[in-house]
Amino acid sequence: MHLLFFRLLLFFVFLVSASAVIIKTPRAPSSPTLQQLTQRAGYIFSGTVLSVERIQPKSQTEVATVRITFRVDQAVRGVSARQILAIHEWAGLWDSGDRYRRGEQVLLFLYQPSRLGLTSPVNGNYGRFKMDSSGKIMLNAARLQALHIDREIPTPISGGATTISSRDLVRAIGRSRD
Repeated sequence: MHLLFFRLLLFFVFLVSASAVIIKTPRAPSSPTLQQLTQRAGYIFSGTVLSVERIQPKSQTEVATVRITFRVDQAVRGVSARQILAIHEWAGLWDSGDRYRRGEQVLLFLYQPSRLGLTSPVNGNYGRFKMDSSGKIMLNAARLQALHIDREIPTPISGGATTISSRDLVRAIGRSRD
């Protein structure tokens, strides 16, 4: 009898702990809308990566950073067209996979720099759009839908992607601020 009671108690404890783990499991963040990205951004622009340089701290009170230098091709907020803009990201963010390559074209929604002078894309990779050489941005169906762009854009085939020009996205940004 005691053995049966002990097994039931053990099973109950296991069931409760398993359900607690399931309840506490974080869900993947949902994709922000274009309006949310725009509201949170200090800098919005499309540009070309000119250089990427890791900056080692000079003292123990500093953090390692990565300096990314862009040529701004299309300015939306906080920058000017043709401006050479250098931003600093925390090297830990860089080490986690968010990387830029020299010559890469991107459209970015960046947070206003912190007191330490660091910035990053708004909502992580959601604030970063890779562009092809013709200025087109590739979007999958889920991200396209989450952005709520009010323009006729061909719906991607299941799991596929569609393109939107950076200029169309910039126009949509302007409409989202109204």
